[in-house]
Amino acid sequence: MATNASTWFYNEPEHNAYLLEERVNHTFWSNRLSAVYLDCLSDTPPFKMVGTWGELPLTIEWVPRDYFTLTTQPDTQVDQLIVALKEILGFMPTISYVDPNGDQIVEWHMKQAGQRIQNIQGNPNFHHIKRYK
Repeated sequence: MATNASTWFYNEPEHNAYLLEERVNHTFWSNRLSAVYLDCLSDTPPFKMVGTWGELPLTIEWVPRDYFTLTTQPDTQVDQLIVALKEILGFMPTISYVDPNGDQIVEWHMKQAGQRIQNIQGNPNFHHIKRYK
């Protein structure tokens, strides 16, 4: 199954967990992330999937044509995920940070990016904030 982000991020995908898993996993695999395995937790917006990239646990959540969020543990390999997701989604992330639980969050926003940046930067609970251009 050849697929890309246009089938699940730029357009509303089918509300079927199996099809979402197939589409998203294949998109990651075709972008050199062959060790990613994701299971669908929510097949309605916001869509949510959990899984691993090798040994690194990760969660993704998105609303088509609005935002995409990657949540994982801080790790030196996260930069590789960010580069791959930039290629998959077709644009740079908006912001990344470490939340109060110690999770590393990377967010891509198509709408209200400036407002989201202000919310994150103005919250003392978030650390290691990085804006992307």
